[in-house]
This record gives sequence, structure tokens and C-alpha cells, in this order.
Amino acid sequence: MTAPLPSPGWQPAPERSVPLGLAPSLRVRGLLAESLSLSWCPKSSADTLDFSLDATAWLQDTADYLATISTTVSSATGLPTDLRVQWASLVSGMACLFLAGGAPGTIQTVLVTLGTQQGRSLTQPVRIAILPDVPATKPPAPPQLPDGTPVPPNALALSSSVVLTADNGKPYLIA
Repeated sequence: MTAPLPSPGWQPAPERSVPLGLAPSLRVRGLLAESLSLSWCPKSSADTLDFSLDATAWLQDTADYLATISTTVSSATGLPTDLRVQWASLVSGMACLFLAGGAPGTIQTVLVTLGTQQGRSLTQPVRIAILPDVPATKPPAPPQLPDGTPVPPNALALSSSVVLTADNGKPYLIA
């Protein structure tokens, strides 16, 4: 591993959590759906912080829960200081991402694709402003397995150096 694992009692920061909104009603003929735009609070390029999406309202009364998450930074340009998702995982029923880097003075877009146990899926763009005050910073290396697989804080680990993995090489997670 290139970096130590977060503490086993890690929890998402409430101040950087955004609820997934409910889709606007389309019951009236002729109306177009409003564009649902989500944003996380700004960060500097040097910050390495967790940001979360809370799907409680989106899944209310469905008996469904989040089962998968994948992410891409659609605004990335290929520079070493681009905004990067260090890891993405489901923690305490929320979609959690650890973000680092980003070009100062820009607004970046992270596409978060969520899947549920019952087959629902949602790809949600979320914007995040990168503050202009701090110079561009290359993201640090995230905790990872020798093959480069990111290790989120809810990975099952025997110690700070032994992470339990499935046959596919991905860490077992406590969701």
C-alpha cells in the first residue's frame, strides 16, 4: 500500500453530504423536466476530502438500497493536478467519494453512477468549485493494494497492511 488506511471508525462528513433530490413531477402535459443540478461545497486544490450523496429521499418507501457506485471526473483534462476520485464506496447507506486535486478557479464535474439492489440506476453529475487561492496541487497517492486497487475506509482489514479481498481482487467492504 502507498498510504495508510483510514481509521476503522471512519464516518462521512455531514457538512460535505448532499441529498439526492427527487425528480420533478412530469404529470402535467407539455412541461419539461427541470435540470437537477447538485453541487458540493468548494475545496482548494490541496484539500483531500470526502464528499457524499445521501440517497435516503430518492429511495424512500422502496425497500431498496444502494449496491454499486462508480465515478468519473468528466471535466478532467489529463493534467497531473486534475481533480481525482481517490476512492468511491458505499458507507452508512451513502455514496461516498474522496476527492483530491483540481485546477484552481474552475468548476469541476464528477459523474456519480449509482445502482441499487433492486435494479434502479442513476447517473448524477455533481459540480464542485475549486478555490482560486491555492496553487494547483497534485493529488496524493490514495491507500491502495499492490495492483493499484483503491482501498476505501470501509474495507475489511486485519491490520493496517492486510486488506481482505474477494477472488476478483477487490476489497471486501462493510457497507
